Formats: sequence, C-alpha cells, structure tokens
Amino acid sequence: MRRLILTALGLLLLLGGCSSKSEFFRLHPTLERSQGAKSLHTDRILGIGEVQVADYLEKPELVTRLNPQRLVVHEERRWAGSLARGIQQTLQQDLAALLPRHSVLSYPWEEPVDDRYRLYLTVDRFDGDANGTVVFAGRWSLADRNARRIVGGESFRYLERGAPTPEGIVATQSRLVERLAQRIASKIRRYF
Repeated sequence: MRRLILTALGLLLLLGGCSSKSEFFRLHPTLERSQGAKSLHTDRILGIGEVQVADYLEKPELVTRLNPQRLVVHEERRWAGSLARGIQQTLQQDLAALLPRHSVLSYPWEEPVDDRYRLYLTVDRFDGDANGTVVFAGRWSLADRNARRIVGGESFRYLERGAPTPEGIVATQSRLVERLAQRIASKIRRYF
C-alpha cells in the first residue's frame, strides 16, 4: 500500500512539473464578410503572396519592445502558428470583406488559378510596448503579373495604443492589419 501511495505521489509530481504555462495568441480579422455563398470571381482574383517578416519576428514567442534598442521575447506567450501566416490569413479575410466582388486568395492555393494581380507584403516592425502602443510598419506592393510590373504599393507605418496586456496588444495588432487592408483595398479598386 505504501509503495502504491509513493508511486501515485511521484506521478503527480512528475505530471505537475510537465504542465505547460504557455498562453497562445492569434491575430483575427476585424471585418466580417457578407453572408451567402461566395463563388470564385475568375476575372477579379487577387493572390496574397507569402508575407515576409523581420528576423526578430520569425519566432513562436510574442515580442514586445522595452525601448528602441531592447526587445523582450516572452517564452510563455506564443503565437498559435506562424506570425507571418497569421498576418497573411488575417489580411486575406479583411480584404475579402472589403472587396466582395473579388476573390482574395492566400498563397499557397490548391487549384490552378490565374491570379493576375498579386499582393506582396514585407513587415519590418510589428510589436507593442509596456504601455500597449503597437507599431506596424513595412511595405506592400501590387504586381500585375501579366504586364510583369508593379502597379501600386507604398511604405506604411501605423501606430495605435491599446490595452497594455498581451491580449490588448494582439487585439491592437489585428486592428492595424485591418487598417492596412482598408488602405490596400482603396488602391486595388483602381486597378480591377
């Protein structure tokens, strides 16, 4: 009996030491797509290429900024997947809501699709600080693949203050992706 109790206590201690205290976060689209079936608009396809993020963002942990020279990587606060892919998917869903007459696809897509226009995004900064202020900076470009040229694009830098918590920072980051989607959608409407 004593052996059984000691074994049970040992297992409890072992399992207690293995428990993860990690929290997982993900970006989310802030715009809702209109209801109803969505068919593929083959004459208005926008493909979103892979999003490139700065090296310091290519990690599973959330990163915050203490000052211009010092970053903090939070070991127990993690992205639920790749941040670059999260930005791409959130941007795709926000653009789909803003451009209901277009088909907006995130690379890679499964079927052979002629996406004449392709959006490219490079993110140089996407972090928050202890006060909840988030900076989202980088550049985007829109390529007409048939004409083999860049037809639009610009650098961007958005700053917004939200709640000074991990949840608040991620919610602010999601709103800033929407802000970028609003800007890109206004430019895309000029081309097709």
